[in-house]
Amino acid sequence: MSFLNKLQRYSIHFGIYFLITFSIIAASVLISELGPQPLSYTDESWNEVVPYVPPTNLSFNVIFDQHSHTKLVGGILTVEQNILWHIAMGFNACVITDHNTMRNSEDIAAMSLKYQDEFVVIQGMEYTNGRIHMNFIGISSWDLRVPIEPNDEEIQEAIDEVHLQGGVVTANHYFETEEDGKDNFPSREQLILWGVDFIEIVNDNAYDEVSYEFCLENNDSIGKFTGTDMHKPHDVFGWTGMNVDNFTKEGIMAELLKHDTTIIYDPEGIDEIGISTSNPWNVLLRPFYDFGGVLSEYHLGSGVLDGIGLVVFFSYYFVIFILIEVSIFWVKKYKEKKKEKTK
Repeated sequence: MSFLNKLQRYSIHFGIYFLITFSIIAASVLISELGPQPLSYTDESWNEVVPYVPPTNLSFNVIFDQHSHTKLVGGILTVEQNILWHIAMGFNACVITDHNTMRNSEDIAAMSLKYQDEFVVIQGMEYTNGRIHMNFIGISSWDLRVPIEPNDEEIQEAIDEVHLQGGVVTANHYFETEEDGKDNFPSREQLILWGVDFIEIVNDNAYDEVSYEFCLENNDSIGKFTGTDMHKPHDVFGWTGMNVDNFTKEGIMAELLKHDTTIIYDPEGIDEIGISTSNPWNVLLRPFYDFGGVLSEYHLGSGVLDGIGLVVFFSYYFVIFILIEVSIFWVKKYKEKKKEKTK
């Protein structure tokens, strides 16, 4: 067989291999991100839950969560279920901060009216990229592009836009991103220069003592927050306490502009996740979830590719193709020899 014929044959084989593997990879990523979750919830899941009272000897009329998500991007709850979960966990106000989108604004507005007597829900957005994650709280729209790796000027432009809309800005899970050791990660002093209003001290079950002390030392410039970062119901370890003149979005935003908040932290946590049901579709699709989870490890932050991870992945990818071709070759040789013996 000539070289060109061999090249054509291997090209066809690789094309078939690519189509099959690409289909599996695409399906795994989509199922991992958008597929049925292990547990599902309804609007009635928290009907029997007595709302938790956060551990504090102080009196606050607002117990606040500045960081939560819905099924729109990465979460599993609707806007209404998000609110009901927060009520069960001891909150009476929260911000919904889905990643880089405000397509949930109509739902948030509707639920804000429905629950206005007992709960304040505020529109927000998590500005998510490979350099820093920030929550924009109290904004009404967002038209600026979210770069994969924004420079200082692009971050400054985004923060200025939030302030023009009367909102506030939080640096999320600062300690986690700081531990990644990125050269262009901003210092806490840089956050103040940019005009960031808060640092998230408690994120899920992690407590950032260094940032807490920094906020105390610079309390005129930057405040402290807790955030559940809830994508699906889980234990809660932190709450933010405030006293406001009127229990409305406007009253809470006015207080946030003062940077006057109190951190409530319980290292033991509390679990009031509500009644859920198992999803059999998740069990059936488990291999795709697991493979999709592995593939997600080749990303840093949001959409930023891990170069070393990709080199490793494609090394395996081509090695597997070569092994398949070698196996085909030897199986073909074996069949030819067997055929000759039978003659």
